Amino acid sequence: MKPEATLENILSFTKIEHTAFSLPLIFTGAWLGAGNHFPTITVMLLIVVAAVGARIFGMAMNRVFDRRIDQLNPRTAGRELPAGKMTLTMALGIAAVGLGVYLAACWALGGWCLTLWPIPLLPLLGYSLLKRFTPLCHFGIGLCLALAPLGASVAAAGHPRFTLTVILFSGFVFCWMSGADIVYAIMDVDSDRQNNIHSLPARMGAAGSLRVAAAIHLIAWGMLLVVVQRVGGGAVSWLSLTTSAVFLALMYVPAIPVPQRFFPISTIAGIAGALAPMVA
Repeated sequence: MKPEATLENILSFTKIEHTAFSLPLIFTGAWLGAGNHFPTITVMLLIVVAAVGARIFGMAMNRVFDRRIDQLNPRTAGRELPAGKMTLTMALGIAAVGLGVYLAACWALGGWCLTLWPIPLLPLLGYSLLKRFTPLCHFGIGLCLALAPLGASVAAAGHPRFTLTVILFSGFVFCWMSGADIVYAIMDVDSDRQNNIHSLPARMGAAGSLRVAAAIHLIAWGMLLVVVQRVGGGAVSWLSLTTSAVFLALMYVPAIPVPQRFFPISTIAGIAGALAPMVA
């Protein structure tokens, strides 16, 4: 198959549409950082641009690093790089564009954003490598996403002095995403074992890893509960908190296929959790 840098290939390669599901986390970080209100439209737009650029960079580099691993897994063998739909040069070019967009947004935001710009890039660049060394790799993607509300808080507040509420919300994001990634990895347990890829399901089996993920999600919800209490959440906040709990629980219903437990169920749990502090 001849590699082509078509819009369809680029969108599939970067999964740019998934950025929409992380935007509520970013909005909440900005909301909390600005003191329970949104910063100016200009700042919010720049925060979104930075998030989109960082995600494109991270996803593209993840696919570059994992191209040979993806080729060995029947579930991922059809992705652009292992299937020959895109060249390595094209993939690196997309990563460079994402990096450029992110850096431009940080420059426009200025201040601490211009000083701290390398910090989010380190886990974005390295999280996909963890599966080669440790079954704790799932916490790498959790860290990547947890930095999003912290970064948005810095941009909105103009400084990196985080309130306990922002830290707890970031902890919720970390645990929610890490647990969801453990559940998602159950789909690849056989391939991971055959190809010496480290993951909790490959190490502990489906049942054991689900128990770990459930404990992590319980911690996530507990952190979110404290956040809602600290912001003085009203009826809508508690409804969002309850919705998040329900969808977190649905991730452990055996009758629901694993792909659906990750998307859309885990996504709805995260979005509902992100909305809870903003609708106080």
